[in-house]
Amino acid sequence: MLNNRAGRGFSLEEDHPNVIEGGKKTMHTLNCYLMRDEDTCIVGGTPGGDRQPQWNVQMITNLVDFDMDVQEAVEAPRWVSFPGTDPASIETPFELWIEDRVGSGVIAELEQRAHRTSAMGDWGGGSSVQVILRDGVGNLLGGSDPRAGGVALGF
Repeated sequence: MLNNRAGRGFSLEEDHPNVIEGGKKTMHTLNCYLMRDEDTCIVGGTPGGDRQPQWNVQMITNLVDFDMDVQEAVEAPRWVSFPGTDPASIETPFELWIEDRVGSGVIAELEQRAHRTSAMGDWGGGSSVQVILRDGVGNLLGGSDPRAGGVALGF
């Protein structure tokens, strides 16, 4: 309900999944995350339309599966599967947009597996990810995306 997609998220095409009709809400990607266990709490999010869930999953994977600290997770190379759900680009052929810092070997391997890739430059992945982690002893650790104007501060 609290999003700005109503003006462009709905479609007037009768068979479209987001056709405007009674009882429907337009698609949206507004999301953030909070993860907790006995010792640790992590909260994070980013603006970015269809890219939000992709970037947020990348942060969670970096923190949980790859055991990165919060700033490492935020600075890790990004990728985006395009297009998403935006009606303006929904008919565009799928591509994997990926930052060059993943390395030419990774990009070549993806292309060998039939992924269409498009390089975004070393830091061209966009977003403005912000993450806060409270560790098991109560320390607050912050990560702020260098791709945007932000900083992690505590007091």
